[in-house]
Amino acid sequence: MNTPSLPPGQTRILNFFAEAEDAGRQPSRAEVAEALGYAFPSAVSKHVEALVRKGLLEAVAEKKRNVRLTETGWRALGRGPTRKGVPVLGAIAAGTPILALENVAEHLTDVTPQPGRIALRVRGDSMQDVGILDGDYAIIQSGTTVSDGQIAAVVVEGEATLKRWRTVEDGIELVPENQRYQPIHIGRDRLEAVQVVGTLAFVYRLVR
Repeated sequence: MNTPSLPPGQTRILNFFAEAEDAGRQPSRAEVAEALGYAFPSAVSKHVEALVRKGLLEAVAEKKRNVRLTETGWRALGRGPTRKGVPVLGAIAAGTPILALENVAEHLTDVTPQPGRIALRVRGDSMQDVGILDGDYAIIQSGTTVSDGQIAAVVVEGEATLKRWRTVEDGIELVPENQRYQPIHIGRDRLEAVQVVGTLAFVYRLVR
């Protein structure tokens, strides 16, 4: 696609980074130079700097592979990203329940999107004994039915938590995996206040 408001060289650079972002890659300046036929990566850097000044790209100085399109950059190309990844909906408590279901603030581009798949940020240490740590992302398959013993994201009276679901005689318990915490008991008379967001598919952890 051509972008008439930009010089041809900047249009090619912008399109290249857009296609790389769609593919989930972060190319280096050298890779861009080789792909587009520039003799030196510095030529690519000059175009990138110009596009940053125009607000079409953003670059994090302390990272080598650091370029991504801004919303203005996508609009300049007349489209949006085709690969957004898994949407992150707020945060989820693995300790004291906190409000979790919010508007999508970001996407996990390293996680393959699937229908119904969402991510919730874990806060707290109540699930640490099964390897779910503070700051992890719980990848949830929403719309699923939770079975006894499964780990699930559950909203109780507007507040969300990640716990193991256990059916008991007079209701359910949301069971932590840390002996420092007690199960959350919900009687039958309160079950209609419980909403199962979905079951845990796996845990995603950023490199720290």
